[in-house]
Amino acid sequence: MSSSLPYDSSATPGGSTPRKSLLRRVFSNSPRALKPGPNSSALHLWTDPGTIVQIVAHPDDDLYFINPDVRRAVESGGTVVTVVLTAAESDGVNLDTGYWARKNAKPDYATYSRARHNGLRRAYARMATGDPDSPWHRELVQLTDNVAMECDILSACQQLRLCLFQVSHSLRGERNTPSGAVHGLSTMWRRETAEASTLVVADSPVTHPQVFGHEDVTQALARLLEVYRPTVVRTLDPDPEHDGGHKDSHVESDHHEHTATAQYALEAVRRYREETGIAPVLEHYRAYANRFWAYNLSHRAASEKAELLNTYAGADGVPDPGADLGDFQLGPNPYRSTHLFSTAYRYAPTTSWLVRQSNGLLAAFAVQGGQVVHWDEQPETGDWDGPHTLDGDWIAPSLAVVAGRDGRTHLVGLRRTNDDTGFPTVDLVHRVRNAPGEPFGGWVSIGNPDAGEEDRRRQRELGVPAAAADATGRLHVFARNFAQGMSRIIEEPDRSWGKWFGIGGDFLQDAPVALTTASGRVELYVPGKQTIRRWYQATPSSQLLRDDKLTSMPAASGGITAVEAEPDRITLYFRQAGTAQVMAYRQQPQQKGWPGRSAGLGGHDGTGPIAVVPVPRRSAGDVLLAHRNAAGSLTVSLPPAPDAPGRPGPQWHDLSGSVTYAPAAALDAAGHAVLAVIGTDGRLHVARQTTGDLDSPFSPWLTV
Repeated sequence: MSSSLPYDSSATPGGSTPRKSLLRRVFSNSPRALKPGPNSSALHLWTDPGTIVQIVAHPDDDLYFINPDVRRAVESGGTVVTVVLTAAESDGVNLDTGYWARKNAKPDYATYSRARHNGLRRAYARMATGDPDSPWHRELVQLTDNVAMECDILSACQQLRLCLFQVSHSLRGERNTPSGAVHGLSTMWRRETAEASTLVVADSPVTHPQVFGHEDVTQALARLLEVYRPTVVRTLDPDPEHDGGHKDSHVESDHHEHTATAQYALEAVRRYREETGIAPVLEHYRAYANRFWAYNLSHRAASEKAELLNTYAGADGVPDPGADLGDFQLGPNPYRSTHLFSTAYRYAPTTSWLVRQSNGLLAAFAVQGGQVVHWDEQPETGDWDGPHTLDGDWIAPSLAVVAGRDGRTHLVGLRRTNDDTGFPTVDLVHRVRNAPGEPFGGWVSIGNPDAGEEDRRRQRELGVPAAAADATGRLHVFARNFAQGMSRIIEEPDRSWGKWFGIGGDFLQDAPVALTTASGRVELYVPGKQTIRRWYQATPSSQLLRDDKLTSMPAASGGITAVEAEPDRITLYFRQAGTAQVMAYRQQPQQKGWPGRSAGLGGHDGTGPIAVVPVPRRSAGDVLLAHRNAAGSLTVSLPPAPDAPGRPGPQWHDLSGSVTYAPAAALDAAGHAVLAVIGTDGRLHVARQTTGDLDSPFSPWLTV
């Protein structure tokens, strides 16, 4: 919008070399920037992209389910380590799955596994250098006494590494011959088999087969984490949803090795955290279940993904006389797979993890390494105290945070606990702080709506929580159940908990949001197959009603945001399926219905929900918006100035920094908007507006 200006070094610790401002309207060069605390640094951006370790089952899992986040991490210049646990030998036939002659082809498991490695190396080389044939250095790394792996280092970009464990799913014994039975990660995780063997491939520095047990895999992964000290760990879905088209049965929707890999990754992170005290950010990605929900990548992002998959599949036009430069099973058209069109977190993130407490001070919350951490704003100085860790069992990344009008701050998390066979118990837990500054109480289980089901697998699909405190201060908690409808549980007046009961709905995404209106009414919004669904109280403390009048359009998977910009007038913000454009769907004044369609607000691509701060005492369209863009950083739109002519649309501006999950935003006690993100460096970053006008610029980032 405006040209960059010299940055005032007086706002930089130590008066360091002046930097350039990002955008005049977004970040200010004003000397009124926040004074850094003793453990903080005030910069207009942060330059540490962190270290990312990705743990997947097969060589294409990261390209299908984590990209474009993989590419962004590589482009950031940080250390990126991708760990592939299995040999991924499949049926041993490296031919297009649609090719008529493949049924008569002789399987060669080692050759097919090697071809997949070649394809993966070429795809990463293309990401990092533009040249898929850029050379690699390959070496053997002895992680533990029992586990050696192949580590591939890109010579031109040595912070990029591929770690290959080669656990086979159907090979046993010294001769590595097919056994006719499946022995691999999933059976070891379930303790059905004690061990599995590895598959040796030609040209690998690991030249002899190995036999791994359950403990070997966990210990080796924990050791790998200790070596690389990641700030972010990425893996797959430990509890995938079933195919919702089969209401009365459990039809698996994901690959069993995806699930086992995610569970091994979680166990390794837990052990690493206990042994080192370091708790990285955890990001889980949906795999095959992406096909059930509206696609969330733009055409451009999908085409980038397709380009790399073509390289991985050996379909990028490079001569391949040895027929081993890629995974030919994928064929020459990556668009034939629905995996291409979405990249979604398993635990849908929220934008409500930054809250203003009853004393006016802000508090921020996150989950790192399975534990909740929080930071508290300090009075007068603007410094932040933290992070403080709340002990307890393993908590999934998406956390519901509610600051009630009675002064209490509520946390609701999704807890996972494994039994001796590796089978998880999943429930929701609640923790509360009775007043700002006081310590939090312990976690209290509030159960699982499917806890009584005979098939224990149904309990695993408990959704991420949404919560809101009603006019009396009682907390209402919502979660998706096995039937893909919604269930609710309510806090009793004596602060005990009632029972779970279903409120209806079907084919709902696991991304609910709840809010309390200014009049004290609780409302719930959940994206479905065709539109967003709504439940609401007509008056405070009344029964919950279902509103079937919304026709918003399908919301892209990944989360929505609901705000009350005007009294009793809700606006929904979400992304348009297939374009990633930010959309607004605004209720008519005085709750008189909903419009026929949503309004497009633009934005800069990307995934995940939109952080929104309405401007007090102005119209519902005057809001501050922030979202995670296609580059993995932050995009912000400030509301128009009060005297701006007409009704200008959002003016989006990209900021630097690499962001995990979704941003949050809130008003502080002085009415200044505050942005907060958790960076891929694993740290909290906040920026505050310089005045109480929401069209004013922000001070430089404060890294806590």
